[in-house]
Amino acid sequence: MHNEIISQLETALGKTITLLGSFNEKDLNTVPFEGSWTAAQVGRHLFKSQNGMDGLLLAPTGPVDRNPEEKAAELKNLFLDFDTKMKSPDFIMPEEKEYDKDELIASLREVKDKMIPAAKQADLTQVAPLPQGHPFEGNTKLEMVHFVVYHTMRHNHQIEKIGEAL
Repeated sequence: MHNEIISQLETALGKTITLLGSFNEKDLNTVPFEGSWTAAQVGRHLFKSQNGMDGLLLAPTGPVDRNPEEKAAELKNLFLDFDTKMKSPDFIMPEEKEYDKDELIASLREVKDKMIPAAKQADLTQVAPLPQGHPFEGNTKLEMVHFVVYHTMRHNHQIEKIGEAL
């Protein structure tokens, strides 16, 4: 039923791993220009935003009384507008440090290997069990999959730009 978005999820998560894998350790940890994260920090940010998503998708919750994809287009427009600058919430800010390339990629691969089966197995029409006050409180699990896809695509674009600048 939701095969297309899950396929996009698999592609986006895989692309992050491929992109980061194309950097050498030095460039991965090099700030390309003023005010930018390193490619490693972008990878870490993605890890922090995706880690545990499998549990969120598989947690039993209730149905929503609206189209479970109602907010998907809004998320797509927001995150794929590369001209709009965004500020990351503190809880998913990457640490300022030297990252080990193999460890970073392994962590992202592990998240991918958990999230894809969870997305295929979960009832994505249910409300996502997010804490009160969370920016996406009230979203469905399906909308959270859309979020991960578009957020990851946004940052894959950023990693590509970092690679071009180095």
